[in-house]
Amino acid sequence: MAKDTSTRTDVQPSDAFKMFPEFSKLTLADRKKYEAFIKDYPPVADTAFSILMMWWNVLDSCAVSSLNGNLIISYWFPGDEKISGLSLIGKNNIDQTMCTIFDQMRSKGDRPRLIHVPEYVIEHIAHSELFKIKSERSFDEYILDISKYYPIRSAVSVRRHRIRRFLKNVGDDPVIVKSLDLSNPDNADLLLDFSKQWFGKGIVNTTVKSANEAADFAIREADMIGIQNACLFVGGELHGYILYTIPADKRYAIFGHAMVNADRPYTFDYMVHAFAEWFSDMGVRYVNIDSDLGLPLVRMLKVTLGPVNYFRKYTIEPASNT
Repeated sequence: MAKDTSTRTDVQPSDAFKMFPEFSKLTLADRKKYEAFIKDYPPVADTAFSILMMWWNVLDSCAVSSLNGNLIISYWFPGDEKISGLSLIGKNNIDQTMCTIFDQMRSKGDRPRLIHVPEYVIEHIAHSELFKIKSERSFDEYILDISKYYPIRSAVSVRRHRIRRFLKNVGDDPVIVKSLDLSNPDNADLLLDFSKQWFGKGIVNTTVKSANEAADFAIREADMIGIQNACLFVGGELHGYILYTIPADKRYAIFGHAMVNADRPYTFDYMVHAFAEWFSDMGVRYVNIDSDLGLPLVRMLKVTLGPVNYFRKYTIEPASNT
């Protein structure tokens, strides 16, 4: 393990949020100060403000606390205690910080445990023998390389064949990728209605109910949480969209949600190519498409896309619970 060098960022969470063991509710108004703190860290989806607000703020439950210049996140998902708990962002005095958190948990009669801890935090543990560190495969985030999907360099490939088949099927209908202004209620309703129409139909659209609710929130509050969109139109009709965030490291985009017309053959294949071109034109090199949550169909789809890397996450407990 790397030595704990106590690296500090320009913005300290203690300047903006309560000190541990107290917590501050993370609200829409906190976006700037939260993003100022995480800007120098890898673009992990589960620590992005937009994803926290979309996925982890059920019943306004998302909360944060500061300790030793680090940020503690309270993840809570109703009805699933296994994936709920405290996590840690930062690189400062990590051993001492975790021990303080564990001591507080013990004093309350809680199991001393941190969840969904990003790999870069693990790398700043000075004495790994003090902790049990377990991989969270279901929460590892898949990283795609845009150049793999655009441009298509091989004259003969399955991907090129499917794109050609899609274009042949649409005939003379114009195929356009564009972004919609979601502050316009008509545009927001267009995406919301499309989601309701295709929710649960096809592998891409097979998501849990909470995912659809998260997308509804993201569409309604897109400007406030920093969500952008790219939409595929065929013959003037919406056939697919993605919601995404551009983090401080603008080489990346962070995937938030996607829906696609499952009836038209090869639409998903064309979307992957067209949205890769969209991101390439923006200067984006990589897309973080988040984790699969251990769902077999979601894992199959994301593995099939051929990730080039992962942002890995871990559960951490004391080596001894005495």
